[in-house]
Amino acid sequence: MLAMQYSIRLASDFDEARLRQRVARRVHLFDNMPGLAHKAYLFNSEQHVYAPFYVWSDHFKAREFLLGDVFADVIRSFGRPRVRIWGCLDFDVIGNRAASPTVAVRCVEALAPDADLRDLERSELDHHVEMLDQPGLWAHTTALDCDRWELVRYSLWRDAEAAQVVKGDCINTYEVVLVSNPGAVAGTRTAVG
Repeated sequence: MLAMQYSIRLASDFDEARLRQRVARRVHLFDNMPGLAHKAYLFNSEQHVYAPFYVWSDHFKAREFLLGDVFADVIRSFGRPRVRIWGCLDFDVIGNRAASPTVAVRCVEALAPDADLRDLERSELDHHVEMLDQPGLWAHTTALDCDRWELVRYSLWRDAEAAQVVKGDCINTYEVVLVSNPGAVAGTRTAVG
């Protein structure tokens, strides 16, 4: 599995309603998209950043998405964004689909040059399992960037109060505009490691 995110900085006068309308028009394109386990449409209104987050169960399907017509429309509309890709260590959707999450948190931590990667994998699995018990958690992903040697923890939350449990040096928060996760079933574990 892999996680993917791109960020688009919108003009300060960009009408947020236009973005929400675009999301509503395009969400059907991701229904039953082969290889897609999860997509969250994320927006930070303070920074005017639209930053959808994906979890793919199939690397080839992720590549097809980036080279295909759906992403080409993103490029036509906003320019070609830089796409970050991480290898997933774990991914779980535990939320109730009847109660959509409202807040997403992405926490990025640099790894020490001498970090034992096997120990890291084990400790992150333990951390991931602990997170699954947090009240208000809807979904959680732990991923690794082997280019920058960074760990990424991505989580969806019922509300901002519940999300305050996330701690770290580099944290980005977003409003969840909409969630699409055709390949994930709430209440089931999708262990990657």
